[in-house]
Amino acid sequence: MLFDQEGELGPPLLSVLLDALEEAVTIVDRDAVVRHWNRAAEKLYGISAEHIVGQCILDFTWKSLMVEHVLQDGAPIRQVYHEPQKGKHVIINTLPVRDDGGRVIGAISTEQDVSYIVRLGNELMHTTSRAGSTAMDPSVPERSDPWSILWGNSQTLLATVETARRVAQTDANILITGESGVGKELFAQSVHNGSLRQRGPFITINCGAIPAPLFESELFGYQGGSFTGSDRKDRAGKIELAQGGTLFLDAIGELTMEMQVKLLRFLEDRSFYRVGGSNPIRVDVRIVAATNQNLRQRMEEGLFREDLFYRLNVVTLRIPPLRERLEDVPLLIQRFLREFSLKYNKPVPVVEPAVIVALMGYSWPGNIRQLRNAMERLVILAEGGNAARRHLPEEIRDIWEVKQSGASLTAHPAHDDGSPVWRVGGRRVIDAEEIRAALHRTYGNKHAAAKQLGISRGTLYNYLKRYRMDAPAE
Repeated sequence: MLFDQEGELGPPLLSVLLDALEEAVTIVDRDAVVRHWNRAAEKLYGISAEHIVGQCILDFTWKSLMVEHVLQDGAPIRQVYHEPQKGKHVIINTLPVRDDGGRVIGAISTEQDVSYIVRLGNELMHTTSRAGSTAMDPSVPERSDPWSILWGNSQTLLATVETARRVAQTDANILITGESGVGKELFAQSVHNGSLRQRGPFITINCGAIPAPLFESELFGYQGGSFTGSDRKDRAGKIELAQGGTLFLDAIGELTMEMQVKLLRFLEDRSFYRVGGSNPIRVDVRIVAATNQNLRQRMEEGLFREDLFYRLNVVTLRIPPLRERLEDVPLLIQRFLREFSLKYNKPVPVVEPAVIVALMGYSWPGNIRQLRNAMERLVILAEGGNAARRHLPEEIRDIWEVKQSGASLTAHPAHDDGSPVWRVGGRRVIDAEEIRAALHRTYGNKHAAAKQLGISRGTLYNYLKRYRMDAPAE
């Protein structure tokens, strides 16, 4: 039992357990009276347990919004961002406590302090802004460092870059693996730029974007007039065009079995025949391939040749997804914001803390490509130089929408002072300060105040009761 018959918190062991947690924990009974306030909560809010235990949580408006609606509706609230105090940023989860009959007898609210994420994000973005103020200026030539286009300082990325630096100086074939959007082509370009072949061409071909019947001629070229509709002049293929440089084979896992055989033959003796040609052509090129597929699994399924895999896979470079290098997100945010601000001739927007928390907490299934698109959207939609949560793409904003049994609680920055307006299941939640302001503007006229707030007079009376407010007489 969480509460005993007198409504007090249960066994002492429970209190010890709650005090051991790093998250701030608040437990209230059915009357919204605080029954436990753990040490993490004391540290987070600077309020001692002695001061708040036994008090009604409704007197603390920054927590009452969550607890009150859980006690009333019995619906849990999950992963809601809030800034209860200036400089304090938390993610709140509030759950109902029920008795054996299913009745709500209390609530547990936890707050995870994410202030360090906001501070880290701001520090990294400001550092990047100062250190690289000309990095995205198209009038400034690129730096000589071939690895400068790989943005990030996370250990997982730097380890891959270090391996790439070493292998770049050789002619070994490289297989780059990673999810869509992680920047595989940028890595291939950096390997080329950092190699002894840097003065040669860097030629790319997407193995999944060219129809199978045309791929052979695209790769190897063709002899003039060798098939119906072809040019009468000879045409060099991508391999031939890459002479003395690097050929990047993107989406290598999409190759048909027939083309895999022909590519393997080329890799074995570095010569090939144009389509319709009879003379072998020898070239000196380096092969860098990339895939977002599991080639070992495709080999087991009989869709990729084992001998070709081992020819390509002399050295593997695994590019980590963005969710494994979240410390790089602020840096990338600043880079992309600068890029698109220059493109659209707009000031670099100031990013609200809630946006940083959302971006740092998102899993980024589309990786850097998705983040880049999101930053372009922010620059375009930012109002008055400020990028707010409402400017984020819908899939990222969904982090703040809590859906449980058709109900949701979301925060929308709308007040003049920047404080959020809360909604539960689409219904607006009005805090005590907003009610006081409306009553002040209407000189205590509840009917007029309710009309200004967009609620009924009865609903206003319910709020006055919940917040234990004594409204001025009409």
